[in-house]
Amino acid sequence: MVPPAARTSHPDPVSILVCTRDRPELLCGLLADLCRQDYAGEVEILVVEETDVPSPPQGVRYLPIPIRNLGIAHARNLAWQHATHALVVYVDDDCRVSAEWLRKLVAPFADPTVLGVQGGVTVPEGTSAAGWAETLLGFPGGGLQRVVLAAGQWQATREVSTLNAAYRQAAIAATGGFHTEARWGGEDYVLAKRVAEQGKLLFVPEALVRHVARAKWSALWRWFVRRGRAEMTLIQARLIGHEYRRYVVRASLLLKLVGAGVLSVWLGYAPWCILLGGFVILAWWRTRWALRQPEVPLLAWVMVPVVKCIMDVAADMGRLRALCQYVRRNA
Repeated sequence: MVPPAARTSHPDPVSILVCTRDRPELLCGLLADLCRQDYAGEVEILVVEETDVPSPPQGVRYLPIPIRNLGIAHARNLAWQHATHALVVYVDDDCRVSAEWLRKLVAPFADPTVLGVQGGVTVPEGTSAAGWAETLLGFPGGGLQRVVLAAGQWQATREVSTLNAAYRQAAIAATGGFHTEARWGGEDYVLAKRVAEQGKLLFVPEALVRHVARAKWSALWRWFVRRGRAEMTLIQARLIGHEYRRYVVRASLLLKLVGAGVLSVWLGYAPWCILLGGFVILAWWRTRWALRQPEVPLLAWVMVPVVKCIMDVAADMGRLRALCQYVRRNA
């Protein structure tokens, strides 16, 4: 989809919504970027912070909420419900943005049929090779993979991550908002699917944010354990369709290992060699485009299979944990 000519007069007023908890330094950096936006329309910045010790940043609207561990969906709902303007923009507190970011992100709303937009995501300069591998694999929000493969074109989508997204407030309200049952995450995935039933969603690669990557293996592991728990929670709450359940089964490395173990009874080591070799080759093949990107360290591409393995095993652990908890609750 080719972007239409940008509208230059009377830009729509926008509410930028930031939900945060316990990350004051990252939040300060993002707010400095937001205050420097090259946008001719009215801009409101609303910070929703989960805290028992409120500390209002200067120059923004501030909504503190007590720590009750109700999940990010609860905070996101409060944000859009308290927003002043009809266009609402979500951006994570661990992102940095350029001065042109907001203008590029909301440009598609010149078309009244567009209800939501996601911008591109990459990592900051100085990110480790493992962090680069994370974005090559498409995490979070499609990562650099999604940006490069879009080749500068706006694309119709049903996948919108609120780490860098804009919606018409009325479209969110029409779906009932973010589902608070999704306490471990995935609330933005469900919202996007439901908004897409009403109208058009677009991916705009040039509306780029730089999202901090997980700096340690332990942080990457915890993140994907949480993602696995989130997937099972969405399934148990019946917030997603059968196609997503099939995806979870296909994505499970544990099920592949079980299958290889069963086959090894008759075929020896061959199934294990095929599984391991196929896993590594497929990971490299799917990210081969990264070799043509001068900013991507070669070591990051080399590390892709290792990072992918950690992601998959951690997600399976999260799925198993959620499944065991579900069985205990319903026993």
